[in-house]
Amino acid sequence: MNSKSRAIRDLLFNKVRMTIQFKIIAQDGMARVGELITDHGVVPTPTITLNYTNALENWGFKPEDITEARDVILLRNTFWLKERGISNVREGVEWPRPVMSDSGGFQMVSMGKHLKQSFRGLEFDLDSRKIFIAPHEVVEWGKSAEVDLIMPLDNTVYTMDRNPLKFIWSAVMTAVWFRYSRKVADDNLYYIVQGGLNKFARRISLWDANRQLKNGISAVAIGGLAWDEPRSAMYKMVKFCTQRLPGNKPRHLLGVCKPIDILECIERGIDSFDGIAATREGRHGRVWLWGGKYFDINNSQYVNDNGVLDSHCSCPVCRAGVSRADIRTRFKIGDREAIRQLMAHNWHQNYQLVSTARQAIEEGKFREFKRDFLGTFKPFVG
Repeated sequence: MNSKSRAIRDLLFNKVRMTIQFKIIAQDGMARVGELITDHGVVPTPTITLNYTNALENWGFKPEDITEARDVILLRNTFWLKERGISNVREGVEWPRPVMSDSGGFQMVSMGKHLKQSFRGLEFDLDSRKIFIAPHEVVEWGKSAEVDLIMPLDNTVYTMDRNPLKFIWSAVMTAVWFRYSRKVADDNLYYIVQGGLNKFARRISLWDANRQLKNGISAVAIGGLAWDEPRSAMYKMVKFCTQRLPGNKPRHLLGVCKPIDILECIERGIDSFDGIAATREGRHGRVWLWGGKYFDINNSQYVNDNGVLDSHCSCPVCRAGVSRADIRTRFKIGDREAIRQLMAHNWHQNYQLVSTARQAIEEGKFREFKRDFLGTFKPFVG
């Protein structure tokens, strides 16, 4: 069905096509404050996602538990939802706000040689079954599940791989897959720029991204980073990409969510971030603090510590006055509530960070805020 036929069908059956709109409110250098407008609400940027993974669900963490965060995006993996027979991304959760779908790049790198790739899509084994995913299927799942922001199937390569041809292939494969994806829908679709740290591969991907963005695609994401490369190399590549992308489109950075990285990449023109580090580290007892620092709740020095997790934090756990000693005692015996509290606290640190960053950008003081926040950056404090 061509685009004209789809438009007539939507008109006849009163179907409203979901769209992404973006409006810039303020700018300070390359850092900017904007509004990401979707059919399920407006999200102020810079912003973060809550990656609602199987791990969070297994620990009983629910999106509605972060009721104070009404202006962020929920991220879900539509493939795993489909495997579980869940047909709508809001099924089982109280989340009336925007939802983003996962593109699955992480799984590609983690599967490595067990994954077969072709221009038609991906093939891999799952529970003794052969699974094949075609690019258009990813978008079809997203559309049928009422996803607001769809990340298409992209080809990801481990950033520190020494074979430059793999990064060129990644950029070309992603471009080919995108053409299949776009045949399904283009109104709430991101283009994912690939190429690792290879500038030639990135130029190929950026050329195609700009071509697609000029022809109706609403948003762009940068993938293929945060895989063991030095932070400085990641920041340089982020800036390399954002300087070559249109300023009127929202830019998402895939898989990056450490506080220092969020600030450095906001400064380089990124509008939204996703990642699992905050909740994953909370699950293992690492407590994030304002200023990008952290401590390990397992350490004996917190046995009798009656202070809250972070006096600078406004999360429900810290506001309720729950002490480090109390959480440590319960965490050590595997108390599920204690684990959920640490996950919620860490995630809220990032939520509070982007909220404060937006205010600093609007006041034209982002660099000063970043300098004061990071100070002399020494993340581990005990």
